[in-house]
Amino acid sequence: MRFWKAIAMVLCLGMFLSVFSGVSEAKGDKDMVKEKTAFITRCSYISAGSSTGGHERIELIRISDTEVNYASNYKDWHDSPERKVEKIVSGDVLKEMEALGREYKIFKWKPFRKSALFAMDAASTSLSVSYKDPTNGAGWTLTMRSDDELNDKQSEYYHKLLNLLYEAEER
Repeated sequence: MRFWKAIAMVLCLGMFLSVFSGVSEAKGDKDMVKEKTAFITRCSYISAGSSTGGHERIELIRISDTEVNYASNYKDWHDSPERKVEKIVSGDVLKEMEALGREYKIFKWKPFRKSALFAMDAASTSLSVSYKDPTNGAGWTLTMRSDDELNDKQSEYYHKLLNLLYEAEER
């Protein structure tokens, strides 16, 4: 008899926990970033750690709807001079990135699988895009790294986003 009581308690506890977690998930939906209203607050690309000692960093940070702070650092190798640029560019570049994110439905992407490939002297790269929802203040960041396994669609998005970052300096 005790055995059946214990089983019934475990089942009741399991049902309670599943209902409780469902309630917390539903509550969490209000804090989630909504694809249709979210806007990009920041986008950056970093490449560093190669055997040459070179590195590259490009970052866009939203100032307003019309202005974006553009900053980049670039160095070919250990002893080469570093090229630094910082200026204000048009906010249109972030609007294009937002449209690209909606086109590729990045809000539905699951976490990327990691690749087993690792090269000791290769640069490590990271491309991230951060969103914020003005309706509730929630934020969300998508980050793609050099050891992530991207499918063809994700890789295409990555390269288009990277091209927009490279072109942002000229705006």
